[in-house]
Parts: sequence; C-alpha cells; structure tokens
Amino acid sequence: MIYKKRSEPLSLLGLQSLVNRLNRNNIHFKSIEEDLRKRRAGYGGEMNFDKHINEFRPSYPYGFLHDVCLMHNGIYFQMDSILIMPDCIVIFEIKNLGGILTVKANPTQIIQDNNAVRKVIQSPIIELERKKIFMDRWLKERGFIIPIKGMIGLAYTNELFIEGETGTEISFTHELPIKLYNRSIEKELLSKQKISKIANEIKNAHHEYNPFPLTKTMKIVAEEIMPGVICPSCNHMGMKWTRKKWHCTKCSYNATNCHLPLLDDWFYLIDNKINNRQFRAFSHIEDRSIAKRLLKKSDLTMVGKRSSSFYTK
Repeated sequence: MIYKKRSEPLSLLGLQSLVNRLNRNNIHFKSIEEDLRKRRAGYGGEMNFDKHINEFRPSYPYGFLHDVCLMHNGIYFQMDSILIMPDCIVIFEIKNLGGILTVKANPTQIIQDNNAVRKVIQSPIIELERKKIFMDRWLKERGFIIPIKGMIGLAYTNELFIEGETGTEISFTHELPIKLYNRSIEKELLSKQKISKIANEIKNAHHEYNPFPLTKTMKIVAEEIMPGVICPSCNHMGMKWTRKKWHCTKCSYNATNCHLPLLDDWFYLIDNKINNRQFRAFSHIEDRSIAKRLLKKSDLTMVGKRSSSFYTK
C-alpha cells in the first residue's frame, strides 16, 4: 500500500511565484527560469514513474512512500521513492533526461548527447549509493536490519548505452513494474506488521523542505519583486478592487478571491508574516478597512492586536 503520496514540491511552487514576479532585468532571471524548467521536468518524470509503478500490486505485503526526506547525523537525504518488500528495501532514483545517454562504469558517469550538445552529468548511481548508505544507517539506528537495494528509473524512453558493469539496475520507468514482478522474494525478513511499522516511522520522520522566503534563501533584493494582484484569466498584473471584487482592466475578468495567490506569493518570496500596511502596498489597495477585511477572510492566523498585529499561515 501507499503510505506517502507525492505532492508538488514547495520549491517548484516558490520558483513559479518568483518567475511570475521577479523583475525581468534581474541578472539571475534567466538562470532561475531555467531552474524552474528543470524542476518542473523532474517532477513530471516522477509523476510518470508513479503512473507506471501504480501497476505493481504484488500478492505479498509491501509499502510505498514517495518523495521522502530524512535526516541522519544532521545530514538530509532525499529519496524519490521507497519500496519496502519482505526481503529488502528498494530506493528509486528517477531521472528525466533527454537525448542519447551513455553510462560508463569506471569512472562512474553519465554522458548526455542532446541535439549534438554533449555533456557529462552528475551520476545518479553515485547519488543512489550515498542514499543507500544513509538509509541503512538510519534504519539500523531504529533496530531495523534489512538489505538496501537501488534502482534508477529513466522517466522517458531514451537511446541508452551502458558500458561496463555499474552494479546498479537502470531501467525505463515503464519496465519497472514487470521487473519487480519477475523478481522472487529471497527470504522473508519483514512481516506485514514490520513493513507497516517501518513505513510509518519513515513517514513520521519525513522533513518537508521549506525554502521560503526565497528572497532570503536566494539572496534576492525584495524590491525587485513586482507587486500587484495577477489576473487568473490573462495574467495581467495590477487588478483593481472595485465594488467588492477584483477587476482586471485588461480582460474585464472579475472575482472576489484573486488576492489569495498574491498572499501565497508573499509568503513564498518575501516573509512568513504580513501586516495590513504590507498587504496594501503589495496588492495596491488603499483602504485600510478593506485590506483588514480581506486578510481576515483569507484563512490566515492573526497575531497581536491593533497596529502591531500581523497575519501568518
């Protein structure tokens, strides 16, 4: 069964907000936009893996956890997916790589040839080995001794060449369910109850990575973040609050809750709290009472009283 589902990464949501609001003249804009593209492609690859691996429904007990981040001795290690089986634990490293891929064993590296552009990329085999070591230590600290295996899943079909024995299974994600079905359980080390216990301990120990606010973690000047309510219909920045609703002066779209994504953007990018004055400046609302009413209806927590009050998620 699935103990932890995959959700859209917070970093992906934050980067989208940053690209939407960062001044295009910022020297880092292009690199941030490219980072967003890569992260979005990576998430798409993981979702593709989830679609295929959902076909794996064995007769024996098992546990799946997706997008897990644990900590051992102060060091975080993130795993795309974990499968707990009666005889072992499998860690999956999912990669969304285009072009022709050549895997070399000594030294361990992957060479990507994409539209005649050839480059060496960081080896997911080494990444996986590191995670296997930390996962093994993390489990032993809790009294669980179980073999740890690793599999690399390529999200989309590539032309793939493997030169030498890497010691790590590399497959396309659509092949993985069949490969898992075809492997036999060597020795039952974990009962259904133990699988459930390990899965729940992993789930409870998961650390959700929170990179916010991005202006601080990425050292971006807050003044370069463009204010204004963004129209959900045409993406025009600068909707006006009139007659108890937001109005887009470009496409005439009207709605009452268009400020909610703006508040998300604030928390993603600027600060983990916001007061009435800051909200008015960021949303271009002039009336303090209107701003107060909108903030109170925004499912936020109010802290403090009167002029010193502020709102948090």
